[in-house]
Amino acid sequence: LGDQSNAPQWLQDNPGKNHYFFLPLLLGLIGLCFQFDKDRRGCWLTFLLFFMTGIAIVLYLNQSPYQVRERDYAYAGSFYAFAIWIGFAVAAVYSWIASALKEKHTVAVATVASVACLFVPALMAEENWDDHDRSNRYTAVEVAKNYLNSVGENGLLVTHGDNDTFPLWYAQEVEGFRNDVRICNTSLLGTDWYIDQMRYPINNSAPLNLSIGQEQYLYGTNEWIPIEDKRDQALLLSDCITVFKHPDAKLVYQDGRKLDYWVSRKMIIPVNKENCLKSGIVSEKFAEQIPDSIVISIPKSKNYLSKQELFFLDFLSTYQWDRPLNVLNQGGDLNIGLRDYLMYEGFSCKFVPIKNKVQSLDVGLVDTDELYDKIVNKSCFDAVSREDYCVDYQNTYTFLGVMSLRSLFTSAANAFLAAGEKDRAEEMLDKCQQVLKPKEYPYDNSLLGWASNSLFPITMVKDYYALGKPEKAQALARELNKELLESIRFYLDFYSICKNDFEYNCNLIYYLANDVIREAGDKEFADEIANSLSDYLSAMQ
Repeated sequence: LGDQSNAPQWLQDNPGKNHYFFLPLLLGLIGLCFQFDKDRRGCWLTFLLFFMTGIAIVLYLNQSPYQVRERDYAYAGSFYAFAIWIGFAVAAVYSWIASALKEKHTVAVATVASVACLFVPALMAEENWDDHDRSNRYTAVEVAKNYLNSVGENGLLVTHGDNDTFPLWYAQEVEGFRNDVRICNTSLLGTDWYIDQMRYPINNSAPLNLSIGQEQYLYGTNEWIPIEDKRDQALLLSDCITVFKHPDAKLVYQDGRKLDYWVSRKMIIPVNKENCLKSGIVSEKFAEQIPDSIVISIPKSKNYLSKQELFFLDFLSTYQWDRPLNVLNQGGDLNIGLRDYLMYEGFSCKFVPIKNKVQSLDVGLVDTDELYDKIVNKSCFDAVSREDYCVDYQNTYTFLGVMSLRSLFTSAANAFLAAGEKDRAEEMLDKCQQVLKPKEYPYDNSLLGWASNSLFPITMVKDYYALGKPEKAQALARELNKELLESIRFYLDFYSICKNDFEYNCNLIYYLANDVIREAGDKEFADEIANSLSDYLSAMQ
């Protein structure tokens, strides 16, 4: 709402910007009044349908504001009821025209009324078609296949929600793609039936070797497992599982309850070196770094385990390092020490028996040859780089698709830079711009509520300078600066509610100019970027 003349160009050109001129609303209100006048009992029935299938549901559920994604489906039924009133509006228009003509030429009147009212749905179809058209939209299944291809043969892929899991199931079950990979969804691993599924082969995926009996993970059992570590010593993970399963090993509470508990925060997992190399968990170049065992640790601030975490500890207690274990989002909410042993592989991270020395936002442990192979040869970016489909809110924000892909390329570039592989680093940066063109995927997403997306192109500018490619750095910086200035102009129109966003974007420009470009030794261009903001603000006064 409001004046959009100063909106960023990508927002002005957004296919989702539609104009209905209140016509559907007016038709519905006309139909409501017409039905109320002609048939009050029927009008109350339609109103109850409208109310009970929309507003009443939200009131009953006490739904909080700012619901995620498409949760306005709670109002779907009320839209059907309102469409009934829009239909009655046609009868109302017919009635008015017929009254004016004193009931003459009824067929012609009906035709005129129908054609006149048909203009409204025709307008809606014309306005909505481009942003509701699903043609050539294959990004979900393409990303799913990239996730699956990041996992080795007969491996496990740990996911955490619905958006990153449903496309995987589609790719496996419908297209038969990489159905040797076992999907382990942590959102479902708190249920007994899903854990039961893990014990059986599915498609070409072998079953998981689990030792805990069903009676200890049935619904309502061990939803949370207290940690009672009195020795502060590392124990074999298999011994911890043995204690957990023992019928006499219980933690007795003051109220008389006896609960299963976890006996140690530090757990030793033996490493089968031969299987590690044979199954491709690590390559030969890391062979000498493979220890006889590793120790995973539960933080002292954590007082209990979830059923999902118990599942993975059970799996790891008998793990023979004979099938890869990959996780998304660095393990998500699994806080059992796995992150210390994750190797970055682009679309996922692989659990390896080598300590990962992660610092700040660095990706940490990387096999650069394998990373390059998985991004360049085993991943596909055809769908996301197409220009003949509608890039909507789902692509740019809801699934954080743009951020995750830009993070993929910048993280890979940084890994190659750290390894001294400059050609590969430059290739990643160039490919990022080829795949995610700013026209379809703007660098500045602050208007969508995710301002940190701008940090990725800033990192790319820094990397281009580190590679000795100032021309590419300047071209990227200019495009980013242009988008930031456009957003700043828009925020000025709504300064009272956009003050923080305005200041954030201003600070980004100064950071880009002074902390990135000037530090790279390009002082003249740094002055140009810094002055562009002051000149822009002066011109707006």
